[in-house]
Amino acid sequence: MDLGSLALSTALLLDQAPTDAPPAVQADAFHLELTMELWMPRLTGDFTDEGVLVDVSEVDLHESEAVFAGALTLVHDHLRVGLRGFSFATEGATTADEAFTLGGVTVAAGDHFVSGFSWWSAGAEVSYEIDRPYWNATNDTDLSLFVLTSLDVHSISRDLGDSTTGQSTSAHEPFFTLNVGGGFRLGFDTKSTFPLLRRIEISGEAAVGAAVPAGDGEIGVSTDVEAQCTGWLSNTAAIYFGYRRVGVSFDGEELSLTASLQGLRAGFRYEF
Repeated sequence: MDLGSLALSTALLLDQAPTDAPPAVQADAFHLELTMELWMPRLTGDFTDEGVLVDVSEVDLHESEAVFAGALTLVHDHLRVGLRGFSFATEGATTADEAFTLGGVTVAAGDHFVSGFSWWSAGAEVSYEIDRPYWNATNDTDLSLFVLTSLDVHSISRDLGDSTTGQSTSAHEPFFTLNVGGGFRLGFDTKSTFPLLRRIEISGEAAVGAAVPAGDGEIGVSTDVEAQCTGWLSNTAAIYFGYRRVGVSFDGEELSLTASLQGLRAGFRYEF
């Protein structure tokens, strides 16, 4: 082999080496991430009253609402520990097309009624990166896989009043959710082709677990699905948009339902 061929082979090996060995995370690397977002969920699903399902649209509680949500996350090596929360509320007022009964109040067809529903949540999510199956030095493409668990405290309230008869009812149900799941993050540099954004990251996660009423009741099912696309404006600031669905199904002491909040979201993320 001549010197020219040897030099060419050596250059090719050096160029390919980073693809096979992604850079290691520094053992002392840690930072905080603050996210603030506008979420536009709508309530979907059914209330249960004496075994009869009552769709939320029948009670006029199906409109999308603006929800301000946020999270503060500590990142250390492959570990992420985040605190999060949201507060949702919607109201309805219309004339019943068909008769229905909810919470002991019977609304006859033609009766005018008002309704309300609120759901707030606060909790924590812990995730750990378990693998980086792909990394490419050309545009720093990086795919990582992670597992997660979360614990959240929730409180749901529902109100209904028949303006025609004067009857009204209200129900309140606090509960906990404990979920486990996993997800992925796929990032790649874009500053050479799209100078406005330095890097784009596509991520998704899904978790399922138990919904546990704080009082008497039966344990149900909890789900949480998130997907988003993040564009980094600098090394520390980014904007993102995506989708989130939070769902529960359980029979509580005062309130039973199979419902979810789901909708698009957009926000700002800052690392410090």
